[in-house]
Amino acid sequence: MPLKGTLGALAVLAIAGAALANGLPGQRLEQVVGNMIVDVGTDQTTSPVAGSTVEFDFALLDSSSRDPLPVTNVGVNIAHNGRMMVNCDLLVDPQMTFIYYTFPEPGTYTLKVEFFDTRRASMQQKLASASFPITIGSQRLTRFAYIAGFVGTFVAGLAAGYWGKRPRASA
Repeated sequence: MPLKGTLGALAVLAIAGAALANGLPGQRLEQVVGNMIVDVGTDQTTSPVAGSTVEFDFALLDSSSRDPLPVTNVGVNIAHNGRMMVNCDLLVDPQMTFIYYTFPEPGTYTLKVEFFDTRRASMQQKLASASFPITIGSQRLTRFAYIAGFVGTFVAGLAAGYWGKRPRASA
């Protein structure tokens, strides 16, 4: 491999590593709360669908430097149609907080995240809180879109093949 190709490949890997350094590589949900950012990452690169497992990671960042702030635990609540689906407290030791959840049905869910530092005085333990709406799609619609895309591509390929092979008029 020539030197230029090697340097290019290394540059791509370095950029990808920097882009993915802040948790999971999928969609991110962020909300500014005072001088902090509540950061929720997912492993989903497209809209999640019912029945599929979604991985979430949680971080509390300084809004000016985007450095992680120290927390001792994270409260996670997921609600759907006024009913609590998940209510858990994640201990942050080491500084990683992940949760996997399979959304049982399509619809709009609410993800509420609260960050705490129990080493502080009792009145200052909650550092930040944020809520995010999450829309979960239907698998049937997703399957239909894939099948329609496949059929459309197939028909376009047949039309292009016919167009390319048809006899041309001589001038």
